[in-house]
Amino acid sequence: MKNGKRVYKIAVLLRLYYASGRDILYGISQYARTKCRWRLHVVNFSGESSADDIEEAIANGEVDGIIANGVDNPAIAAVLDASDMPLVVIGARPPCLTRKATVAFVHNDDIAIGRYGATYLASLGRFRSYGFVARSVDHFNYVSVLRESGFRAELKDTANDVHTYTTAEGVTRGSYDDITALGEWLKALPKPAAVMAAHDQRAVHVTEAATASGLRIPDEIALIGVDNDELLCETAEPTLTSIAPDHVHLGELAAATLRKVMSRPSAAHQETLSSAKTIVERQSARHVIPAAQLVERATAYIRHNATKGISAADVVRQLGVSRRLAEVRFKQLTGGTILDALLTTRLEALKRRLREVDSPIARLSAACGFKCEIYAKRLFKKRFGVSMSECRNSASQT
Repeated sequence: MKNGKRVYKIAVLLRLYYASGRDILYGISQYARTKCRWRLHVVNFSGESSADDIEEAIANGEVDGIIANGVDNPAIAAVLDASDMPLVVIGARPPCLTRKATVAFVHNDDIAIGRYGATYLASLGRFRSYGFVARSVDHFNYVSVLRESGFRAELKDTANDVHTYTTAEGVTRGSYDDITALGEWLKALPKPAAVMAAHDQRAVHVTEAATASGLRIPDEIALIGVDNDELLCETAEPTLTSIAPDHVHLGELAAATLRKVMSRPSAAHQETLSSAKTIVERQSARHVIPAAQLVERATAYIRHNATKGISAADVVRQLGVSRRLAEVRFKQLTGGTILDALLTTRLEALKRRLREVDSPIARLSAACGFKCEIYAKRLFKKRFGVSMSECRNSASQT
């Protein structure tokens, strides 16, 4: 006690191995130093041993209030539930505890974070697909779920589907099996793709999976994480663009909220949100490269003119680049050649017309851009597994 004023002892339980935990602690300490007379007892989250530390401090009367992260751990939750000590929980939702009195919750606005990530990625250019890489399915998955819901909500008016990857049940997040499956998911995304990960560690998993699968970030996949953990972001390959929630502000908010709980223990305390955030740009996300724009132009021209008998050379002339460059870029972003795209478009048109138009096959083949009926028949059978006549007959029987 100093100058006749009591010094309150506050236990702070945080995951200090994350940059976000250290930033939150800084915010709490700044508030304690400038706004009130607190002495902090800091406990680095380490599972059940942390629960023992907190329980012992409460039992010995060594704390007057608690600010805690890590209530997803059953042992931590049990200790906090059994106490009536004024408590502020960071980064969790009320169902995680059964106690109702002298407790409040503060957390980031995770839906807004998801929206922010979607807005940023969409601003980089036109992508053929968007993806969200979530946590594995567990009882602490709500942050990932909320961020994904915001991401999807912001992109709901785009023509692109949002694809989601979640670690399969029974598979450890970041394991060989998880990275392998994630790589297959990334390869299946139409390129160029824009991907948001639920947090930076998950984004690092994306970089590992992309490298193992021969995919290039950001050329084929623009990637953004969340938390701006500088150690992870700066050592990732390529370095990782990330959303930086204001965790220092979140810590200050937690401290201010605990002060209210301590002064009015019987009052109802609402959840408190921190929505302050910024983007820290690094190498993993950048504006859609000219190669993607080139392929988009080629694809649009093919879509509108393939049935008119154009050749791959006609497509290249339309683009105004060399044949070699056009083919290289097309192969990089689609996995096929310009001729492959022409033939696919013609065959799909021919299949559709066989089902809808009762005209001779030779005439329909020519109308779809094929100069040789025999060649068209051979390609059709190879692509669809049935002859043109069989395709037409099956349609007439349905």
